[in-house]
Amino acid sequence: MRVFDFDGTIYDGESSVDFFKYTLRRHPKNFRYLPRVLYMLSRYKRLKVSSDELFCALERYGAEFLKTIGDISSEIRSFWDINEHKIKPFYLNDRRPDDVILSASPDFLINEAARRLGISTVIASKFDLERGKVIDLCYHTNKCERFRAVFPDAKIDEFYTDSENDKAVFELADKVFMVNGNTIKRRYNNEI
Repeated sequence: MRVFDFDGTIYDGESSVDFFKYTLRRHPKNFRYLPRVLYMLSRYKRLKVSSDELFCALERYGAEFLKTIGDISSEIRSFWDINEHKIKPFYLNDRRPDDVILSASPDFLINEAARRLGISTVIASKFDLERGKVIDLCYHTNKCERFRAVFPDAKIDEFYTDSENDKAVFELADKVFMVNGNTIKRRYNNEI
């Protein structure tokens, strides 16, 4: 089984950030949320708030933000029409229908990309669009829990990621590959 992180690994960038920017251009009234989001992100980067506090704040702003968008499904399809080119060539050239995406990004955003790529299994942060609430976060150690909930006894043959934040998943994999741009390098368990 091959398992892939999404943002920075298969997708060149952060899809949630790109979607936020995309919707800001289409719905300028949402600029009012930008200062609060940037403030929380800057505090997170300076280690002033935890990832849980960041996600709670973004969830709060996200609920308000999503209400202003309207037909979210249409916006997501339109976003991927424009951003599908950011799927990295290394993945496009070697994708398989039985690949698994394991991502912290919201499922409502990743599911459309996976559908276009022909991937049927996506494990991502579950999001209730009507209430603007994260139901089940798929981040850090939660990625392992979410993976085990879907595949209780499976062994990951190959795991691809761009981030050491996925260290918890490394333990589930026979081989770990670090992705930097379009360069893929095998990471061995004794590496720091």
